[in-house]
Amino acid sequence: MLLGDWMKREREKRNITQLEVAESVGVSQAKISFWENNKTLPSVYDLYKFSCLIGLTSLGEIPFDKIDFDKGERVMERMSLYELPANDSIRTFEGKTYELKGFVGIEKETGEIEKVTELYYRARTVVKNNHVIAKRKNETDELKKVKPKKIKVKANV
Repeated sequence: MLLGDWMKREREKRNITQLEVAESVGVSQAKISFWENNKTLPSVYDLYKFSCLIGLTSLGEIPFDKIDFDKGERVMERMSLYELPANDSIRTFEGKTYELKGFVGIEKETGEIEKVTELYYRARTVVKNNHVIAKRKNETDELKKVKPKKIKVKANV
């Protein structure tokens, strides 16, 4: 059983809604759904708050020996700021594309130069070797690594 499956089972056993968990833990309902669908893992602190909500007195009461953590391919890993310079380019939520050169990005149309530390928080997609390797749906989401997907090049007619 995966951690998210266990969390969902324990929540439902106690007739607690995802919204109630979200309010108690201090995260969005969407994040609870991601945990329960094994797309992301909660932080240790969030897991502690969840365990308190369901009546456990410590993290030691969670049956970790019965929880399978070998399904890492289902969990989306966060891309850190320090990994960004090793990639080729990023596309921001403003629609700008920056070619990455070490710790700076050069905007493809204007030549504008920005520090990677500034671009990281505006990055929507990250590209390496013509493959999207990380993305986020909303500006407030974490930048998550994804299974590399080849970029489709539009033909000019």
